[in-house]
Amino acid sequence: MQLLGLIILLASSWYLWKLTSNFLDESTKKELSNSFNNFKNKLSDGKQNFSKAKITKAWEKYKDEGGALSNQDKN
Repeated sequence: MQLLGLIILLASSWYLWKLTSNFLDESTKKELSNSFNNFKNKLSDGKQNFSKAKITKAWEKYKDEGGALSNQDKN
């Protein structure tokens, strides 16, 4: 029974892949690929914004400025 389910899953996946690849023209495929690559680049840029070095630098600056207590001293 599990083998039958696996065969049906593979057959339906193949059919959907074939249907999708025939449906999309080359320009659409290229545009989707470019959009996905842009998304990956922006995601890696976002990861760099939260790197350990930048977080440590921000934490040190926060401590140098007196942290949350500095606002209470001014009042």
